[in-house]
Amino acid sequence: MSFEPYKSAKVVLIKSLSDLHPGTGRGTEIVDLAVQRDSVGFPVIYGSSIKGSIKTALYHRNKSLIYLLGPEQQDGERYSSPIAVMTSYMVSFPVRSLKGIYTNVTCSFLLRRFVKYLSMASVLNEKYTEIAKKVEKIVSVSERFPATKGFINKHVIDGLENAILCEEVSIPRNLINESDDMDELRNILGLDTSESLICLHDDDAKALIDRSLIRIARIKVDRNRKVVETGPWTEEAVPVGTIFVTVFLGYDKKYLESLNADKLSKLKEHLRDKELLDAVLGEVRYLIIGGDETIGRGIVELKEV
Repeated sequence: MSFEPYKSAKVVLIKSLSDLHPGTGRGTEIVDLAVQRDSVGFPVIYGSSIKGSIKTALYHRNKSLIYLLGPEQQDGERYSSPIAVMTSYMVSFPVRSLKGIYTNVTCSFLLRRFVKYLSMASVLNEKYTEIAKKVEKIVSVSERFPATKGFINKHVIDGLENAILCEEVSIPRNLINESDDMDELRNILGLDTSESLICLHDDDAKALIDRSLIRIARIKVDRNRKVVETGPWTEEAVPVGTIFVTVFLGYDKKYLESLNADKLSKLKEHLRDKELLDAVLGEVRYLIIGGDETIGRGIVELKEV
């Protein structure tokens, strides 16, 4: 099988290390500035937002590499970016637990998307085939709730015999299925072994993410008069610990030889034996995505699956 014109693929996890506001620039009935969402309401990060953040990071770390992500407008050059970044979909997110403080949650809908990305990338990188099979095994479980080992002791309330998440979703002890497969998924997602993870029904997961998003009221102050100049307005933020998944696709390095763009031709010496994706991802383990970076929001970590 081929995946023209791309020759390489990497599945990459994006973990929020701070509250994250990948904004849309517009509001909803609930907030003035909402986070990016897919068609069914789960938060996402558009590929253009990721690409823009990588360009900003490379500008400060290794400026020559920014041209692998497309031409700069002021340069007047025209060529197709040899690297594509797909929309980043949510895989898991943290929610409050009445016992154990919090747990990480996923669901079949989110994991199916993960499997699709893994399967797509496996056309160009065989290592993702086995990972896709492992995740698919969890998706196939119905009626019960797959969870990491130790979930019951950590989260089920004695006497009630239920784990209660966000004071809203109640999970009976006898329907929780602790398994090695969920421990493996936790490892794939890069979660700490001390953290728990459970796969809920899709409807429950959707309700929990709506409850878990942070809504922040902000104002702008007139410092001279010491009064509110603008606001209040409200912003949404994705909580710390949320994990998204995306796919990076790359052309063959020979593509650069076909271009006359001066800045791209200068990359050959810098790249040497590195593939395009390796060269870029090797420079950007940490990124700042979305708005509000000056108040400590938007810091994420990238990790290849």
